[in-house]
Amino acid sequence: MVPSAAAPASPSSSSPPRRSVAFFAVFDGHGGGEAAQFARDHLWDFIKKQRGFWSRCDQEVCAAIRKGFVACHHAMWKKLPEWPKTLTGLPSTSGTTASVVVIRGDRMYVAHVGDSAVVLGVQDDPSVPFVRAAELTQDHKPELPRERKRIEGLGGSVIKKSGVNRVVWKRPRLTHNGPVRRSTVIDQIPFLAVARALGDLWSYDFLSGEFVVSPEPDTSVVVLDPRKHRFIVLASDGVWNMVPPQEAVTMCHNSHKDKSVRRVSSARQLVCHSLQRWRQRMLRADNTSAIVISLSCPGAVSAPLCHGEVLLDLSPSCSPTPRAPTPLIQVSPAPLIQVSPAPLIQVSPHPSHSGEPRPSHTGETRPSHSGEPRPSHTGEPRPSHTGEPRPSHSGEPRPSHTGEPRPSHSGEPRPSHTGEPRPSHQVTPPLSYR
Repeated sequence: MVPSAAAPASPSSSSPPRRSVAFFAVFDGHGGGEAAQFARDHLWDFIKKQRGFWSRCDQEVCAAIRKGFVACHHAMWKKLPEWPKTLTGLPSTSGTTASVVVIRGDRMYVAHVGDSAVVLGVQDDPSVPFVRAAELTQDHKPELPRERKRIEGLGGSVIKKSGVNRVVWKRPRLTHNGPVRRSTVIDQIPFLAVARALGDLWSYDFLSGEFVVSPEPDTSVVVLDPRKHRFIVLASDGVWNMVPPQEAVTMCHNSHKDKSVRRVSSARQLVCHSLQRWRQRMLRADNTSAIVISLSCPGAVSAPLCHGEVLLDLSPSCSPTPRAPTPLIQVSPAPLIQVSPAPLIQVSPHPSHSGEPRPSHTGETRPSHSGEPRPSHTGEPRPSHTGEPRPSHSGEPRPSHTGEPRPSHSGEPRPSHTGEPRPSHQVTPPLSYR
């Protein structure tokens, strides 16, 4: 689990005037930590150097962010030979979710692949002390109509195993040697519980030249109003499986109401609360990480900072600060931002898909992606992304904060914001999984 934040980029003399920009991200790795660590270190660099990222047009910025995701994904091919192989000797199956928030002035750009959700806390009436949760992302689950249609259109398939739909890995039987022929026995392995991710290079389809597990994110734009937008929460599904979005936003609001007694950051409180619920249910905790961004109006008196919090001023006059593990960036005549990243929780660097145990956050051993299934909230088996399936609270897709099942956005693949065809993911693979 890798939360990330980066400093604003410095404008060059040949480019149009650029405002300070802040980058926040949460990466939830599976199949090893290599993809998550690579994305943490390089995704922001790939995004900000794309043509159109510094444009004043929101559609061009979103297109640049999508291209940055795909470029980062393709760069992983070159690193694949350096990543540890699986226990069966195949190239690494490492992948990661990626949920990104880029704030520039009063614009917030959200991009994500996978199921690490982003939630905005909105106070519609300043006289009413209630902050509602607005979910800005929808989990990329294989059972969504638009995702299933895309996967099957590329020659892939989705199979339900233990109540959870998974993208199938079509792999020649491990005992096979030599070239793959029509007579070669192909095993169909229900493998991944998310339809989009960075990495997961095993999903490359040689016939279509694209990845069945897509690296292209959904993107959206929010015009920030610090008078009503109070919090932005980025968290892995280890948090959201235990703490619903509305409860998370309420926790952040209550934490900031009484500034005199606040001792720990909102993100730390959120992570600790979710871990406590895992223990109460006597379950092995999933990887858990969160970033909480608190917005305030320009000129507002900020509360004393807790350990792990940094005050960010993103006004145009603010000088860019160097990249740092903890964000030292500062957004606009728009909001002042208080960021509280949760403690860094690293993904096990060499988890296997064949039953090797991994330590949990509490020191207990936890099964690998294909070991014994982890139980759900109801006591049913709850597998991870790439092992046995992880059902939701009821075995059905996780409900939204309203209690209704999350629908797909449109049931059809989303068009590009620019009206142009979405970029091709065709690459030449350096290694073969066959």
